[in-house]
Amino acid sequence: MSAGISEDVEALWYVRHDHLNFRSLSELNSKKLVHVLPNLNIRKSICEICVKRKQTRLPFVSAAPKRANAALQVIHSDICGPFKVVSLGGSKYFITFVDEFTRMIWLYVIKLKSEALDIFRKFKVLKKESDKSIKILRTDGGGEYTSKDFEDLCMN
Repeated sequence: MSAGISEDVEALWYVRHDHLNFRSLSELNSKKLVHVLPNLNIRKSICEICVKRKQTRLPFVSAAPKRANAALQVIHSDICGPFKVVSLGGSKYFITFVDEFTRMIWLYVIKLKSEALDIFRKFKVLKKESDKSIKILRTDGGGEYTSKDFEDLCMN
């Protein structure tokens, strides 16, 4: 260790430079690229944070089996909001419907979460015109689709 420089100071500069290796920190100092950087010893020790940052993980399965083998068999839906900035039409939320097979997305802006049933009713009618019906509706369980009226609509 250099005279007068403690390990705490070296660690501080190491952390200040986002765990840059000590060889590069020394190079910054030798080229006078950082004016107040002291002479640092090149350490051979391994930083636990750096080890964790460099760990790799197995990739997610990119070819997860689809539940749908035709359009409209599985629809994913969610409501997002409320947003702080209200749209020009006064909407604070939007609701999405995503077809798992085609990846087609339908987006509706709504003012209140309670409009979800009416929007789903319109969406369902629109899809029936295509001679196909929704087999599975997947949601995040947020409660938007848990009313008795919604259950009755799905049974029809």
